[in-house]
Amino acid sequence: STERASFSASSTPRPRLVAGVRPSTTPFHVSEVLSTILQAIIHIVTLTVAVNFGKQLETKYPTITAHKGFSIQWSDNNQGGSAGSLLSTLVGSSTSNSLHSDTDAPPQSFLKRSPFQPNYISNNVFIVSVFQNAVTTMVNHSGRPFSLSFLESRPLCLSVCLAFLLCTVCIAESIPMLNKFIQLAPYPTKASKIEMLRLLLLNVSMSYFAEYFSTFFFRHDIWKERNKAFHAKSHDATDLSLLSSADEEEKLLSEERQQNYVIVSILCLLIFHFSIQILYTSMKK
Repeated sequence: STERASFSASSTPRPRLVAGVRPSTTPFHVSEVLSTILQAIIHIVTLTVAVNFGKQLETKYPTITAHKGFSIQWSDNNQGGSAGSLLSTLVGSSTSNSLHSDTDAPPQSFLKRSPFQPNYISNNVFIVSVFQNAVTTMVNHSGRPFSLSFLESRPLCLSVCLAFLLCTVCIAESIPMLNKFIQLAPYPTKASKIEMLRLLLLNVSMSYFAEYFSTFFFRHDIWKERNKAFHAKSHDATDLSLLSSADEEEKLLSEERQQNYVIVSILCLLIFHFSIQILYTSMKK
């Protein structure tokens, strides 16, 4: 999961720490509190908009003709209501107390719940929830200068990017078997798919800038180290004996970062491909 990958990366300290830069001594630092509040508002507003958009789609293109939901129904066979009849109603079975009932009638249960039927509201809640979980993990990952950065942890890169890819594929409906397995209702129009893509893009961008500017204004030292360009030190064969263990680990992290960059780029191209597929089919229609 993304949380486990983020925890593992955050728990791994960097081989070489920067002197003079220390993490916040309290979780109630201004930058962290401000970033948390802003991101919470962004996520709540995004989910609310997605639910309202799903309700609008349900009004225009209803997917469920009669949605009974969760109801309580009392047995009509015996208005007196003995303990035996009540028990038989709870378990949904016929007993000897219901002598006047039809033997061929289906059993009635005390608590009735209709089976789940996919609809646009459940679609939007599922997609936005999965997407926001990945966004929260990616944006709030501390990374440099204290622990492994996003590109230095392959499990973190894969979990976040695959979550983004899953949401995009579900919206594009490029793999119908996947949508059927997850029990997602097909979106009625291409415009509804574009609206969902726009909503997800706004969510990730606004969450990123909320964390970015909160760190920039209130923890500029951390922001400076995070955005400092990576400089890989080159050593000749004669200098290998001078390399410390920290230098070796930094070299391995640099190689890991380059490999993960290629993987993330491929996944981003796939996300871009499915997004363009939605836009292209919409313009074609």
